[in-house]
Amino acid sequence: MSRRLVLSTLLFILCCLCFDETARAELRAGAARESIVPPFPTKMGGFFDRLEPFTGVHDEIYARALVLDNGQTQVLIIGSDLINVSADITARVRDNIARETGIPPQNIMVSSTHNHSSPSVNRPGQIDDPNEKSAAFFVERFTKVGLDAFNNRVTARAGFHAGELKGATRNRQQRNDLVDTQVGVLRVEEREGRKTIATLFNFTGHPVIVGSNNLLLSGEYPGAAQRAVENMLGGVAIFTQGAAGDVTVHRSGDPFMEIERLGRTVAGEVIKASGFIRGEEEIELAGATTTLNLAARQIPSLDETQAAIQSAEAELKAVEDTAANKELREAIRNRLRLYSMNERFAKGLADGSLKMPEQYQAEVQVLQIGDLVIVSIPGEIFVEYALELRQRIKQLLDKSMVLAGYSNGYLGYIVTPRAAVTGGYEASISRVRPNAGRQMTEAAMELVGGLKQSETP
Repeated sequence: MSRRLVLSTLLFILCCLCFDETARAELRAGAARESIVPPFPTKMGGFFDRLEPFTGVHDEIYARALVLDNGQTQVLIIGSDLINVSADITARVRDNIARETGIPPQNIMVSSTHNHSSPSVNRPGQIDDPNEKSAAFFVERFTKVGLDAFNNRVTARAGFHAGELKGATRNRQQRNDLVDTQVGVLRVEEREGRKTIATLFNFTGHPVIVGSNNLLLSGEYPGAAQRAVENMLGGVAIFTQGAAGDVTVHRSGDPFMEIERLGRTVAGEVIKASGFIRGEEEIELAGATTTLNLAARQIPSLDETQAAIQSAEAELKAVEDTAANKELREAIRNRLRLYSMNERFAKGLADGSLKMPEQYQAEVQVLQIGDLVIVSIPGEIFVEYALELRQRIKQLLDKSMVLAGYSNGYLGYIVTPRAAVTGGYEASISRVRPNAGRQMTEAAMELVGGLKQSETP
């Protein structure tokens, strides 16, 4: 072999090695945070009996964003300290960001913590009637934070670990029933120097520590948790709410002290879990969505509702001055509150002031970030479905799973058939039929199955 041939061969091999190195996808990530306190008066969300606009700010509320880019696929997650985000806001934000960045809409998740001390996106006293001034403001803020995160991308590594927090929550329907104690943590850090870019974490529990008499904006306990994580780890911390339809948090004492206490408790587990994470520089990214048509729940007629109210009032009067236990009287009063709520719906349907469609559209989304699968649901799904999905996804893909409720839209409560039979607040105001949760679960598994088929052998 001539010297020239040897040199040519060596040069070819060297070029191949260099090509392989550059073709290998390296992870890039960026994050951002933006205040979402409206600069104009607007009503607060979270409680039917609170129609007044907010009067001040107890602690700042934010939209936060994380972009992940492996050179082939990009994923964007936007979290917000709101009660919910509508499908319309989600679509507008996706369109804006896709147009500027090329990120596919199905790879963009717009989520909320379900914070009950936040502004509403609806008009006072309405359920699905958007306040366009508020909606336009949030679309602009969400778009900006997403684009800022995209423009902040640097080489990065990422990894996931699941922690656990017991004793902080309880089931709202049955005190000793199911809860989700997982604290899922995705840590994203700079490749060089390992400075934190973002911490995405998931926990399950209704943020209702501050009640309906409060007129100050606050991030509630998720806001306190995000602040604590940012203070300890740096970067941007993003809280996603789990399947909190029937899960609430334990609280006592001064509400604003409680949100700090619980927020720091959750943050402590996030920080602990993040210590177990060894980030990867090359991770798989994927996203997929599907839209379901879910049948609307049948609302009792006005006559049926008023008859139920009269019966409950008579029942309460019969035990009001007797030795009947306090729990019995309170149970009857709770039923009366639910019947009154149904009466309000029935009156609205009867006089035409409230419109109830025959079916609702619901987007189910799946995002894959390395060994983590995020399933997003547009509403308050019961925790039983999240626990089932986690087990099934682990068996199918051997990957971890978090469920991000209150994402890409809002359909209210998504109850189990069992809860529909036993009744209660959640079942009484659910918009969709009891089989909706099962439909969403199976739709999510179909999307996850697509991830499995696309995996390289």
